[in-house]
Parts: sequence; structure tokens; C-alpha cells
Amino acid sequence: MSAVSPSASIRTILPLAFVTGVSMAAMDLYLPAVPALQRGMGISVSLAQATVAVYLAGLAGAQLLWGELLNRLGPRRCLQIGLALLALTSLGCAMAPGIEWLLLCRLLQGVAAAAATVVAPTVVRATLGDADVVRGIAAISMVEAIVPAAGPVLGALMLQVVDWRGTFWVLAALSLLVLPWVVKIAPRELPGLNLDHDASYAAILRDRSYLRLALSHALCIGALLTFLASAPQLLHHALGQGPQAFPLLQVLGVGSFMLSASQSGRLAKRLGHARIVRLGALLQVLACGLALAGAACGVLTYAAVAAYWMCFCGALALRGPATFVDALAVPPAQMGRATALLVLALLAAGALGTQLVAPFLDGDAGAVPVFCGVGLQLLLSASLVWRYPAVQAVPGRA
Repeated sequence: MSAVSPSASIRTILPLAFVTGVSMAAMDLYLPAVPALQRGMGISVSLAQATVAVYLAGLAGAQLLWGELLNRLGPRRCLQIGLALLALTSLGCAMAPGIEWLLLCRLLQGVAAAAATVVAPTVVRATLGDADVVRGIAAISMVEAIVPAAGPVLGALMLQVVDWRGTFWVLAALSLLVLPWVVKIAPRELPGLNLDHDASYAAILRDRSYLRLALSHALCIGALLTFLASAPQLLHHALGQGPQAFPLLQVLGVGSFMLSASQSGRLAKRLGHARIVRLGALLQVLACGLALAGAACGVLTYAAVAAYWMCFCGALALRGPATFVDALAVPPAQMGRATALLVLALLAAGALGTQLVAPFLDGDAGAVPVFCGVGLQLLLSASLVWRYPAVQAVPGRA
């Protein structure tokens, strides 16, 4: 295995992080424009919200598609197709004559955005050396933390000078801007790729190490998505907070995540992956337990929720990259499909957790079921990695 220079790793990580950010912006930059879309097209609230739902459906449903195409077409071709489709569908949304056309373009936009969620982490895992791979996944994770926080703010600012269609013009421009840069660094095929290796989904799911690490990471991200989706209602009904409380919570969480992520690679190298993952899992469980105790005793405050969220996000930045990296310690032929399964699992965990706690959010006791749901996912996640599975070296890394 040859070493990878720091400059080479940066040249790989930054473009892939940017393409991930552009793909995520198709959701987060657009969210503030939904009310303007409703007014502009004269449609109902449910139809306007459907433009969000169909995008998420396309994003989730296309994971397995891109996992299948990665070995057949290679990372470079997949990113070319994904970004080109993202630009075309953004243009289609910008020029949509009616809601039917817009919904179709949003569905295809989700399919296009899914390319980055599969290809980017797979390329980082397959091409970077052991000293850089955790740092690479952490960098992509930082972008994934920044975009949901900054995207709605930038989208709201854009609406002061353009209408909702302008959001999609910007997305199209960003997709075309990043396309040449990504194509230069994305390999034509994954290093060490051996298509004779059994790369079926059945073979991947028979790998117990992958299964435990993937489920643990999916449950952890599911806990995050469950809390994020429930937090605005929880802050309003259970704590009596105003509309500014949730954005402030997001800023605190993102800041904590970025601070911790900037050190995760160094700490993972010093402590080892098993220790850093168990440490992050323990911190999350303890923070959730304290928040649940406060909610059950009726003494939960906004400051306590903010402290919990900062601890959760900081611990996620410690454990998340190492867990993701070790989950993808599979033969290169399996990496694309393994990544697709992992992302699909975390989206499913988030959707399930959100729906389970949703019926309990409209009362004063809403914080208790939220932290119960989050805590259950975290306990299951921690139990899967407390006895850390054996991780094999990835062959053929360039």
C-alpha cells in the first residue's frame, strides 16, 4: 500500500465535499422558497410540500441504483451523469410551467443528488490511505453539517432579490461549476476493483462486521434526524420557545460538530477506531439520559436541550467518520453497494424514528417521547459497537 501525500488527499477530499454540498443544497437552499412557490403557482400547502417529499423519495430510492452503477460505470462517469442530471433537472424546475412538471423534475433531482451520497464517500474510502481516510470522511461530514444550517439562511436571503425559480437557477450554475473540478480527480474505477469478487447485496449482508457497523451508524444518524425533525415542535410546545430558538440550536450543534470533526482524524489515530467510536457512543447515551431525566422531572430548559445537542453533535463527529470508514472496509467491488445500503438504512431509521414520536409532540410532555425515541436508537447503536467488530484492511488502495 503506497502512502498518499497530504496535498493529494486534499485534492481528493475538497471537490468531493463540494459536490456533496451542492447535492444537499437542492434540499436546504430550496426549503425557504416553498411558501413563495405556493403563492406563485397558486397551489395548496400539501402540493407545495409534495415538492419536498418527492425529492426525498428520489434521493432514498436511487441509493441502490447508484450503488449498482458505480462498478459498471466507474466513479468518474457516475459523477458526470449525476451532476449533469442535477443541472438539467434544476433548469427544468426553474422553467416549470406547472406543478406536475415541477414534481417530476424534483423527483429526478433527488435521483441525481443521490449520486454524490454514494460515490463521494466510496471514493474517499477506496483511494485515501489510513492516515487520511477518517479525515476525508470527517471533511465531507462537516459539509453535510454546514449546508443544512447555512442553506436555509442563504435561500431566504436570495428570495429578497429573486423569486423561487431563482433558487433553481443557482443550483444549476453550482452543478455546472463543480462538474469539471470533480471529473479531474474522480478515478475511472475504484483501485483494486475485482469484478470477479462476489459483490451481491446478499454477500454484503452476510458480512457481520459490516452489518453491525452499518446498523450502528444508521441508528445514530436516525437519532439525529428524529431529534431534528421533532425539535421545532418540541421547543414550541414543551418549552414555550419562539421561532428563533431552533435556528440558534442548529448553529450551536453545527459549531460543536465542526470543532470536534476537525480533531476526529487525529484522535482516531491516537486512540484507535474502537475507542473513539465507543467514547462517542457513551457520550451520546449519557447526554440523552440526562435530557430525558430532566424532561421526566419537568425541569428541562432550553439551555439543557442546547447542551444535549452540542454534546450529541460533538460526539457524532468523533464516532461517525471512524464508524463509516470501518463499515466500508469491504472489497472494492462491494463498496458502492455497501455505501448505498448504509445511506438507505440511515434515511429509513430517521424516517421511522420521526414518525414514531410525531403523535406525541403536540403536548407539554412532548420532550419525554422524543428523548425516549432518540435514547432507544442510541442504546441500540452503542450495543452494536461496544464489542467492536474485527475490521479487515482494504486491498488495492492507491
